[in-house]
Amino acid sequence: MANKWNWRRDIIPIGLIIVAICLAIYYYPRLPATIPVHYNVEGIPDRYAGKLQGMLIFLVLLPALYLLLTFVPFVDPFKRRALRRYKVFLVIRDICLVFFFYVYVLTLISAAAGRLHTTAIQVGIGLLFVLLGNYLPKLPRNFFFGIRCPWTIASEVVWRRTHILGGWLFVIGGLLLILLSLLKVPFTILLPMILGPIVLVSAIIYPLLLYRKLEEQK
Repeated sequence: MANKWNWRRDIIPIGLIIVAICLAIYYYPRLPATIPVHYNVEGIPDRYAGKLQGMLIFLVLLPALYLLLTFVPFVDPFKRRALRRYKVFLVIRDICLVFFFYVYVLTLISAAAGRLHTTAIQVGIGLLFVLLGNYLPKLPRNFFFGIRCPWTIASEVVWRRTHILGGWLFVIGGLLLILLSLLKVPFTILLPMILGPIVLVSAIIYPLLLYRKLEEQK
């Protein structure tokens, strides 16, 4: 059935995990004993760790995300509704895994270069928002994916309309983030200018006002 796990459908995420392991094996002897594991907004390292520890972060994170995002719909309180659109959950899972694989590759390159390419990270985040925005309106109401707040969880109408608006905001915000990142606008400016308002409007202001309006109409 479409709502059951199928390894053939999961070739891409499983393949990404295998490639990540192969990259770790290839890069491990070529990296210094200590590598950056955190960077400031300018891409300069501000925390270091042994290369084994640094690489294991992603080698654990990718399989953990795969397992969590693949099987969590099966324990959702809205399981029956969620599994009817299980393929949407899997697409979102694959988008997230590709993004973290992309960050993993950039991290390996940065570990060797000693500096993170912040523009590449920002463009990646923008693409993530654009792709997620296309699938947000298709998400059924659930407890684990999407714009989850008290008002969207409580009302099917609020959930649906919030995710339609959120989808548009994510796509527009993602495109702006890509454009401004390519124009070298710092992330310290983009964060409050783009990401902050998207979260504030889609996760708090709009669903709250819509929920109150619907309650008054009852």
